[in-house]
Amino acid sequence: MNVAHPNPMAQAVQTERMITCLKMIWKLSRVLLAFYLVAMALLGCQSETLTPFIDEQIASYKDLYDQSYGTDPLQRFDIHYPETVSGKPSEVLILLHGGSWSGGDKSFLTPSVEQLKKAQKNLTIVNANYRVTSKTGVRIGQQIEDIQQLVAFLKQKAVTYHLNEGAFVIGGVSAGGHLAMQYSYTHPTDGVRAVVGIVAPTDLTSKALREAGLEKSIVQLIGKSYEEAPLDFLQASPLNTMTPSAPRTILFYGGQDNIITPEQRVLTEAKLTLYGINHQVYFYPEQTHDFSAELLADKLINVFRGRY
Repeated sequence: MNVAHPNPMAQAVQTERMITCLKMIWKLSRVLLAFYLVAMALLGCQSETLTPFIDEQIASYKDLYDQSYGTDPLQRFDIHYPETVSGKPSEVLILLHGGSWSGGDKSFLTPSVEQLKKAQKNLTIVNANYRVTSKTGVRIGQQIEDIQQLVAFLKQKAVTYHLNEGAFVIGGVSAGGHLAMQYSYTHPTDGVRAVVGIVAPTDLTSKALREAGLEKSIVQLIGKSYEEAPLDFLQASPLNTMTPSAPRTILFYGGQDNIITPEQRVLTEAKLTLYGINHQVYFYPEQTHDFSAELLADKLINVFRGRY
């Protein structure tokens, strides 16, 4: 029986070809690795030198007052938007005034607006009015609709006002803080980057809160008493409507506040922690319900840097 013996010459050629292929693969992998390292280095440099939108140098501010975002006389806003040296669009902060949902005016927040403008940051400040419950037929539903309409209007006018429409920050004081949180928690797809509640009531079912002087205002907001519609009070409470997908939340409370009871802060912070929501709670023992604008400006600006 004849047995075929391997040809030594053929084996040598095959081995040489295999070695050549392996060398080529090795060289190619080194080239690819080099490209990868260069790319990572460039990205690293870029991330270190990239200036946040908020810190872009601005040339001046433009101020427009009583702009309309709806047909109702109360659907008005003031807008203060910067012109940047680089031409980049600005970040956007929407402010909602307090007034127990039934009154108040955007002029209440003028000190905060001026304090923010002093910082000379690339930040558009929208100081808005909304329909109040002292007007016939206005309840929490209409107020949330106003915020939604305002956000949609600003996105529509993003080119006109040179706005970074990708994500807005909405903040408010007292009743305005409640509305900002309620809107942000119930409209997760509207592009709210973060929400700021300043001395904001978050649990309208709280007996202590209602007995602290807000009973009549909350009934007017809901349209019924707590005994008549406890579920409506629950559904109008950011503490209840908060979900794990809620946006970053920044809260401010004062220790001398005789309107917003302590459990509003404690329960809200506990639930934010439980849900793993990025949040920051500032508690100032000496502050009353009339929060100091000077305490807010720097911390609000840092929201846009992603620090809070």
